[in-house]
Amino acid sequence: MQKKRQKPALVLMLALLTVAVILGGCSETESSSTEEKEAKTITLTVVHEDGASKDFSIETEQKMLGAALLDEKLIEGDEGEFGLFVTSVDGEAADSGKQQWWCLTKGGEAVTTGVDSTPVEDGAQYEFTLTTGY
Repeated sequence: MQKKRQKPALVLMLALLTVAVILGGCSETESSSTEEKEAKTITLTVVHEDGASKDFSIETEQKMLGAALLDEKLIEGDEGEFGLFVTSVDGEAADSGKQQWWCLTKGGEAVTTGVDSTPVEDGAQYEFTLTTGY
């Protein structure tokens, strides 16, 4: 008879433990989303066809560089299967007839991700350089 009383108590304890784990996970998710909304400051240097460069200081809560630059209206592009293909930066359009394209770098180093999948890192320096030749 003792074993029959232990079974409901054990089931109740397991149910309470499950609820505690679920609620604990929810509060962790909420704090993570709060962290994602922190403002970050980045610098974007745009190097135009004539070699002139212009620096922009940008404060954003966006997670990805493309979204941050679109918010600032600094880039335009075409959506494709690999994300946004940047066609214009700071009002200057790349001329495909001249085989021009916008090269994205970070701290002077090549970026291996597209603008849509490049994370915004607080204090980072990004560059867009109008490049000729494929």
